[in-house]
Amino acid sequence: MGNFLGIQGGDRPASSRPSDRAALAAQRPASAERERVPRPEQRPGWEERSRSRNEQWEQRVDNRDTAWNQREKEREGTRQDFQENREDRWSQIEEGRTNRQDWREANREDWQEHREQLWDYRGDRAEEVWDETRDFYDDVFDDRWWRAWGWGAVTGLAAGAIADPWWWWDSPSYEETADFVTGVESEPAYADYGSNIIYEGDNVYVNSEPVPAAQYSETVVELATTVAQPPPPLPAEAASPGEQSTEEPQSEWLPLGVFALVQEEKGDPVMFFQISINRDGVLSGGYSGVLTGDQRPIAGKVDKATQRAGWRIGESTETIFETSLGNLTLDVSPVAVHFGDSRVQTWLLVRLPEPAPAGQKQTLPKAPHGPPQPSQT
Repeated sequence: MGNFLGIQGGDRPASSRPSDRAALAAQRPASAERERVPRPEQRPGWEERSRSRNEQWEQRVDNRDTAWNQREKEREGTRQDFQENREDRWSQIEEGRTNRQDWREANREDWQEHREQLWDYRGDRAEEVWDETRDFYDDVFDDRWWRAWGWGAVTGLAAGAIADPWWWWDSPSYEETADFVTGVESEPAYADYGSNIIYEGDNVYVNSEPVPAAQYSETVVELATTVAQPPPPLPAEAASPGEQSTEEPQSEWLPLGVFALVQEEKGDPVMFFQISINRDGVLSGGYSGVLTGDQRPIAGKVDKATQRAGWRIGESTETIFETSLGNLTLDVSPVAVHFGDSRVQTWLLVRLPEPAPAGQKQTLPKAPHGPPQPSQT
């Protein structure tokens, strides 16, 4: 999958045509046939990795597993229905995509119906992603993950240095994010790729207005490729260990959460981002490909005037990820993936819920079935 994205060694993906994506997906076993991913504590080496975890940490993990088991029972019929009808529903969406530009200009009712179908599918797809990730990746992007990775100087993450091992999994609202980042508008700008923003040939249609694709992409490519690799995002209490202060500490980084990166139609969630932002709009965080063991930093930036965000994985500038700051505060949002300078696909970012503190009920997400409002692009 890393080679398919074109992020390993900077290689360009061999192809991104729909027929090739279908062939790639067909190589994967169906969810019902696939052996379930074990929870972190059931994997080899867990005893070593969990050493010195306290009772509260263990209770927090157990509490999370109970909530997911209950959700699995409640969603059994709905999940099966989605998977049985997936092909027909996706075919309708693909058929609608050939007419969407004409519909938007001449037949608003048909265009609106297409958009509703697309977001209804995205909602069910996100629920499927949560069904498959559950609590199986709790050890990705926790404090132990960052300490073991060895990227940069993470000396502030000594054992017990932070109160919340899942600080990186936080999910701030747009209002909180705009208050943290200097100079961005108080109203979010949501980028609805595949609906209000359509990459098509040499043009990008933004609310039906054509813009040369090279011109439109130039900004986001620059955001993703010209930023030097930032340091790893650390919570305030870990940034300066031992420092005494009478004031409330202010972190240099605001975690925007942990996201599964998946294709819109189908495919297992095996690629994950942790994305954080600093007060200047610089993006940092990490990428984890759980099938390949690929773990690398990410780097990018947000254009404060437009709220467009772009980032890369490691040193590879061949594959660029584009969305908006507003999208990064949502549980489910589309993301444009640029493969080189000639191909762009719409994928999904699906936020994973943070484990609830011990003694508190685990809140599990519910996917939206409509576009975010206000829908500014």
